Amino acid sequence: MSYIYIVRHGQSMGNLKGGFAGHTDYPLSDLGHKQARMTADFLKNEHIETVISSTLTRAKQTAEPIAADRGLTVLPDENFMEMNFGDWEGMAIEEVEAKYDGAFTVWKHEMYKTVCPNGESTVECFNRAVNALKKTAKEYDGHDICIVSHGAIIKCLLCFLHGLPIEKLQDVIWADNASVTKLEYKDGKFDIVYECKSDHMGEFVTGVSKTIR
Repeated sequence: MSYIYIVRHGQSMGNLKGGFAGHTDYPLSDLGHKQARMTADFLKNEHIETVISSTLTRAKQTAEPIAADRGLTVLPDENFMEMNFGDWEGMAIEEVEAKYDGAFTVWKHEMYKTVCPNGESTVECFNRAVNALKKTAKEYDGHDICIVSHGAIIKCLLCFLHGLPIEKLQDVIWADNASVTKLEYKDGKFDIVYECKSDHMGEFVTGVSKTIR
């Protein structure tokens, strides 16, 4: 048996800007660094032996204090990178709506149907996230690990973990910045201990960009 802690990155400069960040490599904001430290403190007494992070800066910067508290080095894994929004990268919602008629309405209400031009579809993102979690859990079975990732990835994972089909993805909550989801992994199966816990940050809790929440 092992425990897996899934952390969303702290508030990024992309969150402040709004719109679609995806693979655009935004760093954490000042508040994001504070959130990362608060989450590291929240996890300080947990028996975490390995810290894995998306290769994007905002995730790595969130993972670093968790790893540093244990004398560990953050292990990068591109499979936990955010969804690739392709031509939408860096675009505000209004721009996406203007250029791709109805695309944001699909994203907001039928997210599983989204296909980003020159990027990923939601189905591809979902499959990537789930396969990465399964592979990592199997590889580190018997060891407690922390994975730092992104909003859309965690939303896909929660959908899978709740046993829901991808068509129900819109019903799954968005994880707050620097929130923690704890899983128990045993005999190849996942159980949610708690999800998207962020109350340890008190007044400093932030969600995804308000323009797409």
